[in-house]
Amino acid sequence: MTHTFDGYNYLVRLQKGELLIEKLTKLVKQENIKGAWLSGLGGALWAELGFYQLETKEYEWKRLEKLLEITSLQGNVAWVDSEPMLHIHGSFSDENMQGFGGHVKELAVAGTCEVFLHMMQRDELLTRSEDSDIGLKLLGV
Repeated sequence: MTHTFDGYNYLVRLQKGELLIEKLTKLVKQENIKGAWLSGLGGALWAELGFYQLETKEYEWKRLEKLLEITSLQGNVAWVDSEPMLHIHGSFSDENMQGFGGHVKELAVAGTCEVFLHMMQRDELLTRSEDSDIGLKLLGV
């Protein structure tokens, strides 16, 4: 992974085989990113995606074990306790241009993955906290 920083934004390029969530979490910790919005695109060797079932308050996970185009990644960076939490949704397509999407648990980069992190100008951490009614850690805004 390589990155540049212009004082407000990070431009990140991940390389083949690198894990998206793992590498971005490491960057957030190293750079002490207090909160950010992200977008990205590229390719994936595989992706594990989830759909949140509101009634059961659980994710259903599916791992797509095939080469995919990452047509869009959207998400944010916040903190839960003393650890960063990346909340990313993704849209993907396969060789037949069939689309897939959901909450990104993890993916391995294929050719490349390019991510733009727009920093929130904050003195304190952007946080998430548990909402027992919904069953998710929601953004503290």
